[in-house]
Amino acid sequence: MRNLDYAALDDEQLAELLFVGEDRLGLDWAQEVARRPALMPYLAQVVVDKANWLSELPDWWAVVHATYILGYRGGEDAVLPLLTALRWSDAFDCDWVTEVLPSIFGRIGPAVMPGLTMVTRDPSAGWSARDIALKGLAAVSLKHPDCSDHVFQIIGERLMDEGEDRVVRQLAGQALLDFRCAQYRMALLKFSREEWGARDLDAWYPTGFDSEDVEAAFRQGGADTWHYQEDWMRFYQPAEIQRRQKRWARERLGAVKAGRDRVPPPGGGRVLNLSRTTKTPETPPQPPAPNADPEGRE
Repeated sequence: MRNLDYAALDDEQLAELLFVGEDRLGLDWAQEVARRPALMPYLAQVVVDKANWLSELPDWWAVVHATYILGYRGGEDAVLPLLTALRWSDAFDCDWVTEVLPSIFGRIGPAVMPGLTMVTRDPSAGWSARDIALKGLAAVSLKHPDCSDHVFQIIGERLMDEGEDRVVRQLAGQALLDFRCAQYRMALLKFSREEWGARDLDAWYPTGFDSEDVEAAFRQGGADTWHYQEDWMRFYQPAEIQRRQKRWARERLGAVKAGRDRVPPPGGGRVLNLSRTTKTPETPPQPPAPNADPEGRE
């Protein structure tokens, strides 16, 4: 993919690379795609289509690229596709997306708050999706401090609701601790004591934080917000690309030595017409085999 003049490619040629470029595409490609408004509806459809999240490699990487570029470009038109990306990435354990979505939502700003608020209040969404939504709301406050009171009121509601799932209360409490929300200090202490009371009744109960954690956080002062400000576009930096390729090579070699039948394919894939709005594989989509799915991170 090196030495290509992406500016000279037409929209369809750029879009093809979503599905055939794997994880080797560079920042110059991603920025060129982001510069073209005509490609944004196409990226949105890639993210919205469930089948794409279940595709085999190398097609599977398209959802990662589309999510990253939509987040990079930003704007209100990206809100609904990115909320859908939250749903599918959480459902199919795509941590390349879930780990950076809070930072992406923070870049989008206040426009994403109504949708994220709905997710935080929806028990059917599952605790992990609600955690992403809570963190996404908190991330919005970093670039838009005028939204802070409203954001942390929403998050505080989850902590204070005694009928809420305790895991969600833990996650909400952790976000409040990360941002050192002094107005919730006593509520956090109360909840932490309840947590340890539950631990006394059940030695296997997974506590979120204790009163010492709360006191230590407020003693430290400055907010701990690195996880809310990740640069997801570093994915396209040459050093990151090289690191990933070395990793896949090691994993393929390990799979061969172990006598496994499948290893990650070296490349290739379908060339799709930009006018298509969905992918329709000939057979029902299946999730990548465990040894072929580049989901984990080092």
